[in-house]
Amino acid sequence: MKKIILLILTGCLLGHPLIHFAQIAEAEVKIQMDSMSIVDQRAELAYNKAIDWYNKGRLDSAMILLNEAVALKPGVAEILFNRGTLKHDLEDYAGALDDFNRSIEIFPTAATHFTRGLTLYLLGDTASAMKDYSIAIKIEPNAPEAYYYRGGLFFDGGEYQLAIEDYTRAISLNNDYAYAYNDRGSAKWKMGKPDEALEDFYRATLLDPVMYFAFNNLGGVKLEMGDYEGAEADFTAAVKINPEYLFGYNNRGIVRTELEDYKGAVKDFTEALSLEPNYIFALNNRGIAKYKMNDYSGAITDYDEVLKQNPELADVYLNRGIARVMLRDEKGSCEDWEKAASMGIEVAKEYIKQCK
Repeated sequence: MKKIILLILTGCLLGHPLIHFAQIAEAEVKIQMDSMSIVDQRAELAYNKAIDWYNKGRLDSAMILLNEAVALKPGVAEILFNRGTLKHDLEDYAGALDDFNRSIEIFPTAATHFTRGLTLYLLGDTASAMKDYSIAIKIEPNAPEAYYYRGGLFFDGGEYQLAIEDYTRAISLNNDYAYAYNDRGSAKWKMGKPDEALEDFYRATLLDPVMYFAFNNLGGVKLEMGDYEGAEADFTAAVKINPEYLFGYNNRGIVRTELEDYKGAVKDFTEALSLEPNYIFALNNRGIAKYKMNDYSGAITDYDEVLKQNPELADVYLNRGIARVMLRDEKGSCEDWEKAASMGIEVAKEYIKQCK
């Protein structure tokens, strides 16, 4: 039978708060001159009022006032940076990038390079984002966020050791950095170090007891290590924290299949499918659990849907053939095994020997 698919979701680049302009503004130098002109006064008033509106959640009003401040004082880096950050919040990434570029030309700061890096990442320019994070680190070597996000880019690129080094640096600067512990655990797991990964995931859950994907990852390592009861408890914690976390249901279903709780497994896979009807991992895994329950027709129905969505999954043909033969559909089973064999599944050739 096909090995059940385990899908683990890491916390890379998920949920980390953007540095908002209202927070940065407190540390920035206000617009002051020895003798302020009417224009200067109007710009400062608009700027400060924009921060007030932002803090009250009135983002559109804040944008109107920042636009006014920029029109009055187009050469002030802080105003451009803060407007760019607000545009980022409003998902106007092209507009945000333009403001960050102009701000950096006037006065480059670690915060501006870092936030421009966030925008570039969302625009798909990961190489430029990497450069900006590195510049931010050079300007301000004690900022943990820049190390964390650069580590995420290394992780995405498969450079797990470099990712670990950046996550470790972020943790050294902020020992309570739960996201960094979680993602360092993911990198260590990728490098075949499950014991070390387990420690990092556990630390992340202690620091942030509602980080559901850290519980999911913790359960994934335990599943890999054969601790099925422990894995089931962690996946249960993940879906209890986030009842709409389909990966948690799918993974708990996998554990329950291993524990021969096939009814519970089918329930979990069905729950995942209620959240995402086209989630083929859960469909395939539910088919396997149904087969284990001797529900061969139900298994075939799930396999049919999987192959309808992706006809290139060779193992599913093998599994459907096995289910079909249990219903005495010898012709259908042989066709499935021949298809699987033609797609490179060697074990299918052994099943074909049963065919006339």
